Amino acid sequence: MTNIWVECLKNKFRFEFKGLISTEDLFDLTLADLDAIYKSLKKEESDLQGDFLLGNDENPKVREVEVKIEVVKAVFDMKKAEIARAERALANKAQKDKILAIIEDKENQELSEKSIDELREIYLNLE
Repeated sequence: MTNIWVECLKNKFRFEFKGLISTEDLFDLTLADLDAIYKSLKKEESDLQGDFLLGNDENPKVREVEVKIEVVKAVFDMKKAEIARAERALANKAQKDKILAIIEDKENQELSEKSIDELREIYLNLE
């Protein structure tokens, strides 16, 4: 089977979304936009796969729609994974910030429990 990306680019397939867009443009769309394109392509696929005496193998439009569906699904999955990674990174950063704040609080608490003489000695050693 041919690589769907190569096939899509080689044949210059365009996707219907507020006019015609290229394969590269799919990466600029939201998940909802990609879902709308996917639904439209699935409907087109269903319409093309009606009951025919001649097989659909002779119809190049069927293959085009199948490739487009696979490409849209692949872009959707990539974008969804990117969003999940970004959300994980944001959650990890928030957790790290929280831990650093707690460490700072504990260090301050430990420092405040020291005697005046101990604090003066620490202060003088910092210079």
